Amino acid sequence: MSPYLFLLVADVLQTLIKTDGGVRHPILEDGNCAVLQYADDTLIVCRGEVADVVRLKLLLDQFAAATGLKINYSKSTAVPMHVPATVLPQCIDTLGCREEGFPQTYLGLPLSNTKLKLSAFTPFIAKADRYLAGWQASLLNPMGRTVLINSVLVSQLVYLMCALPIPPGTLAQVDQRRRAFLWTGEDTVSGASCLVAWEHVCVDKEHGELGIRDLSLQNTCLLLKLLHRLHQNTGSSWASWVRRHSDLASMLGEINGQHWSALQDLLPVYRAITSVHTSNGDTTSFWFDVWVGEDPLADRFPALLSHCRRTDQTVATVHRSSLSPVFTARLTAVAQEELTQVSAIMAGWSPSEVPNRRSSPFADPDSKLHTSTLYRLLHSMRNATSPLAAFVWHNRATPRVQFFAWLLVRDRIQSREHLKRRHVLHDAACEICNGAA
Repeated sequence: MSPYLFLLVADVLQTLIKTDGGVRHPILEDGNCAVLQYADDTLIVCRGEVADVVRLKLLLDQFAAATGLKINYSKSTAVPMHVPATVLPQCIDTLGCREEGFPQTYLGLPLSNTKLKLSAFTPFIAKADRYLAGWQASLLNPMGRTVLINSVLVSQLVYLMCALPIPPGTLAQVDQRRRAFLWTGEDTVSGASCLVAWEHVCVDKEHGELGIRDLSLQNTCLLLKLLHRLHQNTGSSWASWVRRHSDLASMLGEINGQHWSALQDLLPVYRAITSVHTSNGDTTSFWFDVWVGEDPLADRFPALLSHCRRTDQTVATVHRSSLSPVFTARLTAVAQEELTQVSAIMAGWSPSEVPNRRSSPFADPDSKLHTSTLYRLLHSMRNATSPLAAFVWHNRATPRVQFFAWLLVRDRIQSREHLKRRHVLHDAACEICNGAA
């Protein structure tokens, strides 16, 4: 693989490298140096060769001399990727910064050229621990703890979940802390103290449960925003780069890695919540996107799909070629009838030069995807509506009383009858009137 040097330069102003109408250096024009800037930090990826590093260092020195702004090389790091051991020392000496390895943190996110380990997410778990240590849990009732869990512990992970698929092991550690804080206010909790199973606790109030956020489902909804950005005609540099290296209809191409695989796994969900106003058909899946009618062709013509040898075709490729070559030699009578219907659909469609446009009931007129509504929909698909939800949550009682009512309808109140069923007590008689419970 080609050698590259991943350089994090600290305290550099945005005027270092102008990308719109500004003066450009030859090292940047041939595509050998990629630059990402935010605030006063700069991320540079250049070829791991001495000549390229020397020219990059010259550019940085010229900027410092011209503006009088010093670059803080003591805070800058260089991370080699497949750089030969004979070349690396000279590159590091030329740059004058320290050598480090992946993962690296940039804009608060862990970056790596390999699959991130669970240890890369330890700082985010430690941040949750600091919040929990500062709260006076003993002075809060369970409903107050629920508010803190949803408003603070979940919110501090939203930025991370918008960009990365969080490993299940990390989510399990966060859930362990959330569960302990909810039921006891302590660092750990035993199963005996958890009155309701955690999977029920994370169900919405509309379905009769407590409504603590399901982190795995929320991570899925937030990552769908990345897919939505890829299919919108916006000025996103990331989306433009992906379009050049991958086929959006099937998400197959030159891009690989664990993060990209996670987005590929979400493609069926994204297709289910969007429809395509097909113009040129280049980025529209012929079988699996909703581009004609209210359902994808794969659902409307299952017999014909079962005879198809290639299901990754776009509408444009099917229009340019006939349908017959992609099917098996012999079609059943049902498949032949469906082929006639599909051929009629294609005969009525003609391409145009206008780019495709995706719409979704979960997006506003500006094509911004709202994940809160999508989260509730996916939850409703997993759980049945509870007739007791209105009794428990839609009333004027205080939150702590509502929490008590929730435990009551679930038969989780620590009454004598309940303790008898758990073999804690031998007698369920009332201690005041000595009557049966």
